[in-house]
Amino acid sequence: METGPDRVHSIAMANHEEPIMLPFRDKEGTGWHVIIRYHEGHERRVDGFSSEEDALNWIIANSKQVDK
Repeated sequence: METGPDRVHSIAMANHEEPIMLPFRDKEGTGWHVIIRYHEGHERRVDGFSSEEDALNWIIANSKQVDK
């Protein structure tokens, strides 16, 4: 399975109403977090991932459950 921000971004953009979810490495370099960008202009951060793969798996599992 192909992973990475480009693939996740493509999944999120399938429906323009859906928020965009992207993984980012923490500034300290100790973990990862997901930023959820809503089309209305606000963002939400979900912390606590130990790897990019964990963050991507969370995005895939929760992509249809995020508040619009």
